[in-house]
Amino acid sequence: MSIETKFLRLLRSRRVHTRIKKKNKRNRVLYFCSFITLVISLGCPICILLSILINSYSALTITKILLPIEVNSDFFLAGSPSDLRYKSIELLNDSLRRVFKGTDFKNSDEILSRSSYKELENFFCRKVEYGGKYEIWFTASSIINSINKNKYFNDHHAKLLNWLKEKKRVKKFFNKSLFLKSDSREPENAGILGAFVGSLMTIMVCLALALPIGIMSGVYLHEFMSRNSVMTNIVEVSINNLAAVPSIIFGVVGLTLYLGIFELPRSSPIVSGMTLSFMMLPNIIIATKNAFANVPITIKDAAFALGAPHIKVILDHSLPIALPRIIHGTMLAVARVLGESSPLLMVGTVAFIADTPVSFFDPATVLPVQIYIWSSSPEIAFIELAAIAIIALLIMLFALNLVANFVRRKFEFFNF
Repeated sequence: MSIETKFLRLLRSRRVHTRIKKKNKRNRVLYFCSFITLVISLGCPICILLSILINSYSALTITKILLPIEVNSDFFLAGSPSDLRYKSIELLNDSLRRVFKGTDFKNSDEILSRSSYKELENFFCRKVEYGGKYEIWFTASSIINSINKNKYFNDHHAKLLNWLKEKKRVKKFFNKSLFLKSDSREPENAGILGAFVGSLMTIMVCLALALPIGIMSGVYLHEFMSRNSVMTNIVEVSINNLAAVPSIIFGVVGLTLYLGIFELPRSSPIVSGMTLSFMMLPNIIIATKNAFANVPITIKDAAFALGAPHIKVILDHSLPIALPRIIHGTMLAVARVLGESSPLLMVGTVAFIADTPVSFFDPATVLPVQIYIWSSSPEIAFIELAAIAIIALLIMLFALNLVANFVRRKFEFFNF
């Protein structure tokens, strides 16, 4: 072998080695970029979730103050609710003056919650029939509550709180109001019950309207309309476009149709559910059509060969096989509309609702709108409540996705 041939082989091997080295370098760069992208995509939701959990943890506790209450028999002789309220406030003020004796306490200092007089009235209505001396726990004001949780600082109120701690008259309790009450002007008395019930009632109305219409429309679109016709293509394109319409447009439709023309009560679950049903309808139609398209053609042919009419084939053979996929698509559609707020802002759900709805025509709000209201408040305590509402909404969405996946895997007979 000549020297020239050996040199060419050596040169060729070096070139191959260089190309392999460059290729490996590109692979390492691609691997590194993919890993960094994966870390960022996982890290951002984890950081957001951790910040929500940190904010929500302090909302689970509430600060209460132990006050000595001395009641005489005249308290039970109040003739009207206004007189009872006046006497309750006087008792609380007298008790605060006795507790803070020797400090720079002023009557204008906000120590107790504004609804503390109701706690006193409820205590005497449930447990007391005669006068005497009692030691009662009362909910502290939002200022005292925030200072006790190290979320806010005020020198004057901090001194009063330290005085109460020295007297062992301050203690943290589990915040039961968070799950048993509705919205309130005072964060220490606000809860998510009203928004939670409103969300459930809204979803019930939404399902009652969108589910039967969506399933029947999907069945008709797949089973009875001619394939590849102009009308079928127009309908399918229109349904796909309707599923991609911005949600605020559905709110404008609900505002014009239900509130303007039919004059239904504003901010009610019936209006909210009917508005959101427009959003859910195309998703259910598409899910039903795809579910029936996945039914094996041999089953339908066998049923037709045995003389079964078309309606019996649909109800007895195609629908049981397609039902798990329909339920899966419906649950995903519910999870989507459950987190919507912009359409409901148009129909008045953003209003302040202090009572839990008991009917579909009562004023109500939903969890996404309640989160928006609380998060826009300047008070720190409302931000903590918004974090609790976010966690409740995430749990509901997670539960719906679990149910959807369970139904699909458990009851799906054919998997393609």
